Amino acid sequence: MTSTTDFAAQFGVRVITGVRIAMRDGVELNVRITRPDAPGRFPAVLEYNPYRRLAGAMPDYRDEYPPVVPYLAERGYVVVQYDVRGTGSSSGFSTDMYSDDERRDGYDMVEWCAVQDWCTGAVGMVGKSYGAVVQWQVAVQNPPHLKAIVVRSGGVDLAPEFSNPGGCIRPWMFEFFAPSMSAFNFSPPDALLTGDRWAAIWQERLENSAPWGLGFIRNLQQGQYWRSRSVAPDYDRIQCAVLLIEGWADWYASAELRAYQRLRSPRKVLIGPWGHYYAEEKEAFPGPRIDARREYLKWFDHFLKGMENGVTDEPPVTVFVRGWQTPALVCPQDAGIWRNEAEWPPERVRNTQVFFGNAGKLADAAQDGSESYEYRPSVGLTTGRLGLGSTTPWGMPVDQRLDDAYSVLYESESFTTETELLGEPEAILHVSSTAQSAYFAVRLCDLAPDGQSRLITDGGLLASRRNGADSDEPLVPNEVTEIRFPLKHCAYAIPSGHRLRVAVSSALFQNAWPTAQSARNTIHRGNKHPSRVVLPIAMPGQKHLPPPDFVDSVVSQASPEMMPQPTYTLHHDLVADQVTCELTNDDAGSRSRSRYTVSNRNPAQTTIDASFSYRAPHPTLDIRIEAACQTTSDSASYTHAVQIGIQINGHAHFQKSWTESVQRKWS
Repeated sequence: MTSTTDFAAQFGVRVITGVRIAMRDGVELNVRITRPDAPGRFPAVLEYNPYRRLAGAMPDYRDEYPPVVPYLAERGYVVVQYDVRGTGSSSGFSTDMYSDDERRDGYDMVEWCAVQDWCTGAVGMVGKSYGAVVQWQVAVQNPPHLKAIVVRSGGVDLAPEFSNPGGCIRPWMFEFFAPSMSAFNFSPPDALLTGDRWAAIWQERLENSAPWGLGFIRNLQQGQYWRSRSVAPDYDRIQCAVLLIEGWADWYASAELRAYQRLRSPRKVLIGPWGHYYAEEKEAFPGPRIDARREYLKWFDHFLKGMENGVTDEPPVTVFVRGWQTPALVCPQDAGIWRNEAEWPPERVRNTQVFFGNAGKLADAAQDGSESYEYRPSVGLTTGRLGLGSTTPWGMPVDQRLDDAYSVLYESESFTTETELLGEPEAILHVSSTAQSAYFAVRLCDLAPDGQSRLITDGGLLASRRNGADSDEPLVPNEVTEIRFPLKHCAYAIPSGHRLRVAVSSALFQNAWPTAQSARNTIHRGNKHPSRVVLPIAMPGQKHLPPPDFVDSVVSQASPEMMPQPTYTLHHDLVADQVTCELTNDDAGSRSRSRYTVSNRNPAQTTIDASFSYRAPHPTLDIRIEAACQTTSDSASYTHAVQIGIQINGHAHFQKSWTESVQRKWS
C-alpha cells in the first residue's frame, strides 16, 4: 500500500465501555474500545495502566484520554484500553507493580486484538509513564502481531531510572506513589461497569492485595526484581518499530536516548522541553507545545497500515536545544530551538575532558590540590522535583545559588561564543571521606554575568555502588577512591558571556535519600587524581539539518494562575537543623499529603509521612479510602509501614496494616 498521511479526521467515533475479557486464569480485564463508527477492519492500538481512568465514556469523545485516543479513532484505528488486573474495574488482585501475570496479560491482549473481526491483524501500542514502561515489557515478549509502539516517557532500566537513581531511594516513591497506589488498589471497581459482581471483585481485592511500597523497600538494589521488569541491557529483544517521545523536564529523557542508541529495530526519538504531560495537553509545561498526535499517526500509518509516507526518511533524532532564561518554579515557555540530527550524539560532538583546577577554576590539564567540605544532607533545595509527583508542573529547578553555597565549585572562563552541550556528560571524581557511606552529586550550571545559576543537568552515585548497581562496598575512611557516573543527557546552548559552573556536593535531597553517616568529604585533583567532567561539546561551524516542521497544539496552554496550586514548601527548623519538604495537592476526588524531613545534624534519621485519600465512585454509597505510609531510616535499617482504612457512609468497613524493615547496609 502506498499513500501519504492525511491528518484530517475521516470517521465518526464510537466508545464502547464495560467490555470484559477473560485471561488464561479467569481474571477479567475491564476494557474500553474507542473505534471508528464504521464497518470494516482497522489496525488496533493498545494502551493500559493501573490509574482507574476507564469509567463511563466522556460526553464528548474528543475528551477521551490520552488525547491521541480519539484522534487515532477518527483516522482509522481501533484503540483498546484496559485496567491492569487487580486495579480499576478489572478483577483479580495486585501485590506488585509490573507483575509476571500483568506482563503476560499484555502479550495476550495484543494477540486478542489481532484476531478480532474488526482488526486487520496489525497491532500497535501507546502510553505514557506506566503505560510507556509496559510497552517495553510487552515488546520484549515479541507477540507476533505487535508491529510498532510509541513510548512516551518510559524507562528501560528501572532501578537507576525510577526507584533508586544513583543507588539511593527516590523520595517520591514514598511521598506520593506508594500511598496513592495503595489507596487506588484497595478501592472498589466501578459498580456501573461490574454490576452484580461488584462486591465479589472488591472482596477478592481486599483479601489478597498488598501495597506496592513493600516491593519497593525490599528491592533497593538492581536485582532480579527490577531487572525482570526492564529492557536493559538486552535491547536486541525488541523487534517492533519504536517511536520514543519524551521531555527534558520529565523522567526519562536519558533512558529514551540510551534506548535509541542501542535498539536495532526501526526507531526514532523526539525530546521536547516538556514535563510529565503529553506534548499537546494544555498543562504541558514548559512549552513550546506541539501536536505530537501527528507524529503518532505518521508512525502507525507506516508500520500498521503500510503507507509509504516518508516517516522513515525523516531525521531519526529531534531535540529541543535549551538556552538561557531566568530559572522559575513554573516555566510556561522554555528558551531554545528545535533541532533535527542524523544521530545521537551528533557526529560533530567531541567529548572533551575538563579538569578541576586551582582557585575554583576549570582547567585543560590536571592541577594538584584538593577541596574538602562537610556533608550537608539538605543540599538539593533548588534542583526541583524530577518525577514531580503532586507538584506538577510547579517543580522546575530554580536559581541554584542556594545549593551552590554548600557545594565545591569549579568554573570556566566566560565563553566568547555560544557553546552547545549535546549528549551525555560524565563525572570522574577522585574522592575520600571520613565515613564509610557517602553519595556524590555533580550539577552543571549555566552561570549568567549577574550571578544567576541555571541547572543544565545533574547526576549522582552512592559510593558503595561504584563497582556496579548490585555492589555494596563501603568506603575505606580517608582512602582516595575513583568513582565515575553519567549525568543526564542534555541539549543546551550556553550563551556567549556566560560561564559553566560545576558544583560538587554529597546530597540532592529532593531526589535522593540522604546517606546515613556524617562526613567530611574531599575532592582530590592532579596528575595522580585527575578529577574531571567529560563534556559533549558540539563543534561550531557545521551545517545543521533543516528543523522539524511541527504543528502547534490545537489546545490553548493553561494559565499558571488558573491551575490548581499545590502546597510545595521547604522549611528549615534552625533549632533542630532539620529541613522539611511539605507537599499537598487536592484533585477531583483525592488528596495527597506528605512531609519529608532530613536532619543536617543526624543524617541517618530521615522520615516521610505521607497519605492519600480517595473517594471511590458509586451511585449510592459514600466510599472513602485512606492510605497512610510512614517511611523512615536510622543507621541500621529502612522501614516502611502502611495502613489502609476504608469507610462506607461514615462507618468503618476495612482496616489493615503492614510493616517491612530491611537492612540499610552502606547507604
